[in-house]
Amino acid sequence: MGSRNCWISRHTTSRIRTRLYTPLVNTALVLSETNLAHELGYVEDWLLENHFTIERIYRKDLLAPVPFPPADLLINMGSLSSVASGYTQAPASLEIDMVKDWTSQGNNYIGLCFGAQVLAVALGGHVTRQATIHKGLEKIDFVGSDQRGPWVRWHEDFISDAPGAIIDSAVSEAILIFHRENAWGVQPHIELTPETLERMAITIGVSPEDYAPLVSQLGANAATARAATLALLDHIRLNQA
Repeated sequence: MGSRNCWISRHTTSRIRTRLYTPLVNTALVLSETNLAHELGYVEDWLLENHFTIERIYRKDLLAPVPFPPADLLINMGSLSSVASGYTQAPASLEIDMVKDWTSQGNNYIGLCFGAQVLAVALGGHVTRQATIHKGLEKIDFVGSDQRGPWVRWHEDFISDAPGAIIDSAVSEAILIFHRENAWGVQPHIELTPETLERMAITIGVSPEDYAPLVSQLGANAATARAATLALLDHIRLNQA
């Protein structure tokens, strides 16, 4: 027991000494599936440019309602799971509770696609299942920024409301971007590159004739999409504490 305490003391002292002589590095905790919609793409470019270290946590490991590890930012990625009314399973309910706990403490949060839907429900809002899956590369109107994408929308669950949140972008049938204090929900897949989009579609089991045109469209607009993603994340970060 005594030797373990000595190790902790030496380790802690070393860590403090290191921090005194190295630039401040922020930590981004990324919650995702293990092999679907887990690639950060353009979001990873932004994280590295802003000197974040990236730590991973996977949904399959969320077995009890314990707090997320400390981090400067929690990024919650996409999933085939659902938080739509009538479709929410126990693992998704656990995730909602954990995100509610994280955001209620004022921690920084960015939810992408499913992660945005989880935030909406954590705020007391609703997500509604649609009859068909919405897929497309679209420009969107965004309040407070001239960045409009284009970004991929690929979802069959639509955010209907997010109580107490500021709506930054919406279409007639769904909320696309919203925030409440330091927690942001972004329905479009701002992270997707042509390559990660193709891999995601293949993993889901979509036929090439169905996803190839969308991959080609994103490829033709890749530079614009990347620049828009980085600018949007800059905007979000500037508006977080």
